[in-house]
Order: sequence, then C-alpha cells, then structure tokens
Amino acid sequence: MTSDQTRLALLLTHEQWMVDQVAYDLAGGRATARQCAETARLLERAARQLREHGAALSFGGGLTGGVIDAGVIDTGLPGGRDGDPW
Repeated sequence: MTSDQTRLALLLTHEQWMVDQVAYDLAGGRATARQCAETARLLERAARQLREHGAALSFGGGLTGGVIDAGVIDTGLPGGRDGDPW
C-alpha cells in the first residue's frame, strides 16, 4: 500500500467514525448545526479524494504532481468509451 493509499484508508476510517457519531446524535436529537456542517464538509473531502483515487486507478496511472494522469474511462455505455455517441 502506498502512502497515498494509506492516507486515504485512514481518512475513510476517520470519516466512518464521524458518520457513526453524527448518526447517533441525530437519532437522539443531539446533533448540532455545526456538527452536521462539519461532517458534510469531511464527507465531501473524502468523496473527492476517493473519486480522484478511483480515476487514477481507471486511467492506469496515478497522481502526478497532484494531477491525475489523463485517460479515457470505458463506462460500458453504448456509443463510445465515455458515453458520448459522437
């Protein structure tokens, strides 16, 4: 596992804990506006990083200077590799 993969795994583990906590607080009527906003921000960051990692895997590349190597993802949709019929 690379250091980027390790960081992503740790981030997801932390966010899982945060989601569990906010779910518990929501069910008990104890969640605050700040807690909800912070959890949403953390989930957005985790989602972005997970998308970037998945894209890097799909492209067969990785991050190069913080930028994902270019490539085309075969979506399996009719009409082309990226779903564009043209």
